[in-house]
Amino acid sequence: MKLRSPRYISLAGLIAALLLCLPLTMLGKDKRVSEIQRYVRGADLPTTQETEKWTFVADKVSGNHTSEYLEAEGNCTLAMGDDSVRADFARYYQATGWVYLRGNIRARWQGDFLEADEAEFDLNNMLGWLKNGRVFVAKPHVYVQAEHVEKHPGDTYTFRNAQVTRCSGETPAWSVTASRGDINLDGNVRVYHSAFRIKNIPVAYLPYAKLPTGRKRQSGFLLPEIGSSSRLGFRLNLPYYWVINDEADATFYENWMSKRGLMQGVELRYAPDSNTRGLMLGTWLNDKEVHKSESDESDDLDNDGMTRPNRNRWWAVGKYDGWLGSPQWKLKADIDLVSDQNYLREFKNGSTGFTSMREQFIEQFGRDIDDIDDSNRTSRIYLSRSWDRFGVAGKVEYHQNLEYMNGNGDDDKDPSIQTLPELDVFAWKDAIAGTPLEFEGGAKYDFFTSNFGPKGHRLDLNPSFSLPVRTRYLTFIPKGTVRQTWYYTDSQDDTGEREISRFNVEDSTDTETGFKSRFNWEGGFSLFSEMERIYQLNEPLQPTLSNGGTSRWVSLRHAITPRVEYAYSPNLTGQSELPYFDSRDRLTGTNKVTYSLTNSFDRKLQRVVMVADDDGNEVPVLKTDYKDFLTLRLEQSYDRNEATRNDMRSTYERRPFSDILAEVMLRPAELVSLSLRAWYSPYLGSITEHEHLLKFYRDDLGEIYAGLDFREPVDEYLRYRDERMTMLRLGGKWKFANNMEVGVDWRQNLEDGRNVETTVDLRWTRECYDVILYLKTEPGDTSYGVKFDLFNF
Repeated sequence: MKLRSPRYISLAGLIAALLLCLPLTMLGKDKRVSEIQRYVRGADLPTTQETEKWTFVADKVSGNHTSEYLEAEGNCTLAMGDDSVRADFARYYQATGWVYLRGNIRARWQGDFLEADEAEFDLNNMLGWLKNGRVFVAKPHVYVQAEHVEKHPGDTYTFRNAQVTRCSGETPAWSVTASRGDINLDGNVRVYHSAFRIKNIPVAYLPYAKLPTGRKRQSGFLLPEIGSSSRLGFRLNLPYYWVINDEADATFYENWMSKRGLMQGVELRYAPDSNTRGLMLGTWLNDKEVHKSESDESDDLDNDGMTRPNRNRWWAVGKYDGWLGSPQWKLKADIDLVSDQNYLREFKNGSTGFTSMREQFIEQFGRDIDDIDDSNRTSRIYLSRSWDRFGVAGKVEYHQNLEYMNGNGDDDKDPSIQTLPELDVFAWKDAIAGTPLEFEGGAKYDFFTSNFGPKGHRLDLNPSFSLPVRTRYLTFIPKGTVRQTWYYTDSQDDTGEREISRFNVEDSTDTETGFKSRFNWEGGFSLFSEMERIYQLNEPLQPTLSNGGTSRWVSLRHAITPRVEYAYSPNLTGQSELPYFDSRDRLTGTNKVTYSLTNSFDRKLQRVVMVADDDGNEVPVLKTDYKDFLTLRLEQSYDRNEATRNDMRSTYERRPFSDILAEVMLRPAELVSLSLRAWYSPYLGSITEHEHLLKFYRDDLGEIYAGLDFREPVDEYLRYRDERMTMLRLGGKWKFANNMEVGVDWRQNLEDGRNVETTVDLRWTRECYDVILYLKTEPGDTSYGVKFDLFNF
């Protein structure tokens, strides 16, 4: 790509102007204080265990003739508890508790650290002032160097002609100078008539500034996201953070893209108590580009049979966990609605992109959203309550079908099935009084509707009984389930042929309206055992001083678990007369046995650590922990129905044995982990599918990982895959210096040599800021940019 120098110089100028004019006073980043030892220059000051009075020590002490005050010279020190003051000269007024100090003043004062040329303190009320002073306020980790500093009640300070920063050193990386300012009870730092400086060079004038300090959330502008993309052009996203109240906050985004326009967004967060939380995002864009035909789209977006002629584009997504009426009634909600099939794929990066939001949902709610290229977006509301023996639940579910939007299809012909509502009653597994039997079951009612397709009701009952039989060596659990289903459909549109499975295609006109019912049953059993042996590897450690810091494997437990499971249900005929709402409406016969063998290895590790007792002496203590460091599993199934199949014998020979699954999970130490799964076909004589990930990691160096996934094409009666897939993933992070880290993540499809995604980022971590440079390439787009954080503590 050719760079036009004047154009990029102009863009650089625009960025600089925006940054210089950014009101850092309103930077609303919420950070937590981590370490405060960079400025503990008075850490050696003496303390006393007496907390009721001050002690006063000096090389020379004298008093005036009226004994109104004492004067001291040379290593003058006052101490009480953890508070202490040291100076070359001190004058102490005994009646008022005031002390005047001069020369090389150092103080540790209620957790803060002070230096000054001259000072006065009220020792009774912990108040005072400093001249030519330097203060480190531990909470919120702020350095203030000022001509005059006053300490007021409630741990507040005011200052004049000051420099404020979160960086240590004589020449801080960044600072704010001000004619006056204060630090209030909440830890907020406010400055007036100030200048933002980089290495003492002023770069912006700030008439008023409020710096985020980590003690309390603050409204204000967050640091911008800056980058460039071949698909979107130059990008600048300026977020504003708003603290609504103690339970809610919001972030507003102004995301300008030179090729696409201004995308606006708002993200809402709500957490009134430990059981309730919500996260909602809405973004919208009047796009400069339209794709009226697939040829207008980039190569990675075409060939899906859909176009994108709309300029008005948006995405509404969110999740909520809470309760309704009572905390016992659990309420969950998932919202995912989008304007078109390409929106999420084109704008997947950044704070408001698909990737970031998906990670937040999984981390905070434990629930995912539909894949980025899924043309069906699912929204639902779920309400449930549980008692000791049974529970109830209700659900409303809506499916947005993107194939019938923006002129790609007639909305009146959309066959998407909506569930409005679903009601469940279920009984937990429990023993039947007076018998060895156990019972569990459920009842499920659904009302389904659609623009084009079946509409009606379904009631499904499925009581289940089991009889556990346990001996010293074996556990045998036979189980039987009865399933009764009733339907009532009041309308059935002619949707033509519908594919139920690969070799089962139905004509929708065969479906009959009115009342229908279906009865089926299924049975089976589980049979398993566990054998174990413990091997003594070393003698147990003794908690002695000579063993301090020693660790060793003491014993090893090896367990073998063989398991056999069998499931049977008869084949049903005449199901094509029933409506088809989802896969539960077409039951297939089952006659399958599955057998597996699992080996697990657990180690017992002992170590002797030194801890301080009540008197402050180091004593040895024995610590023990256990770790499941190796698991080996083999599994295979035998399908009796496939073994007796007569259908399509001339095309597909019988293959009742499934692939053999071999699984290895290895975690021998904190430095390495291996997960491996492979499926081997006894008929093809080769591996048909493979997944593995090997990782080496160390906290002080970083990590290296390698993964390989592949699938072979298969054409059998029971399964079919027409494409070979081989995906290689390599990457890692390397901390090549104390404050420098480089990361690489590379994924490639080895079948066609196509690069799926490559990301390279360089992180430079300093005491009071981080800088991250990144480069990312993927099909249809190459992007790069810079992220920085001035308050990374």
